[in-house]
Amino acid sequence: MIHFRSERVLLVAPNIFSVQLLDSNKQIRHITSVDRVFPCIYEMTPNLIVFDYDYLSKDLERILRRIRTNPYYNKIKICCFKSSPNRKIDEFLKVLGVNHVIYKDELHNASKSTLSHVKSIMDAKVADLLVNAAF
Repeated sequence: MIHFRSERVLLVAPNIFSVQLLDSNKQIRHITSVDRVFPCIYEMTPNLIVFDYDYLSKDLERILRRIRTNPYYNKIKICCFKSSPNRKIDEFLKVLGVNHVIYKDELHNASKSTLSHVKSIMDAKVADLLVNAAF
């Protein structure tokens, strides 16, 4: 498994995260609207995009296909945050180009190895946001 750290992160999720924390952080941009995904990618050229699968399940396939077919977006890593594992959907997401899938259930019962794995994928600030959102 490839581990990477991200400098600029685009978070596509509902308004469950602390907006004040995200406003002060210039490395993380949080959007809630599906139609803002590609303008934000173009503006900030993120290293990592975190999608909330439960929030975007209807539009996620179209977004992933568009990202992976455009050579401009080749270097962007994609994480998907899901509530629970589903082998069929998870394999489909990996085929579409998702690099990592993080499960809310795993974060609830997180051991030190799970948390260190999540923190090795992304910066500690983003990992802490995901862990806090899981609870």
